[in-house]
Amino acid sequence: MKFFPVFLCASFLIVACKRNNTPAQADSVTTSDAALPADFNTFYEKFHTDSLYQLEHISWPLQGDTSEQTDSTHYAKKDIFWQKETWLMHHPVNYASGDYKRQIQKLSDDLIIEFITITAGGFGIERRFAKQSDGEWNLIFYSDMQERGK
Repeated sequence: MKFFPVFLCASFLIVACKRNNTPAQADSVTTSDAALPADFNTFYEKFHTDSLYQLEHISWPLQGDTSEQTDSTHYAKKDIFWQKETWLMHHPVNYASGDYKRQIQKLSDDLIIEFITITAGGFGIERRFAKQSDGEWNLIFYSDMQERGK
């Protein structure tokens, strides 16, 4: 019962993401999609539409964090390693609805951080993608649904 609010928020995001299976288009971006490496945009689209490709392009076990309820009103971040066996596929998000906001930070040509937040509540996820030595992009960090600020 402790994880019910976190599970409910995560379920909401996953269900909302499944409503629109077209490639994600950001309307609020720190770094424009045009400034991102072309191979990242190609990777990003395939990552969200091909479940096998997604599983192959995640560094397992995937480092990240989640929220853990500490008492009836407080949550704390908890480090976690996401496992391939329990992974739920990430689908594209419909930003045109205005329900979600996407921010991208390009730290280098090989490292990109993405924040997706629910505009009405300030909750969201964080994902980090890195180009590997073989030239392929991988998801290297995932922080599930947590309060993110607006």
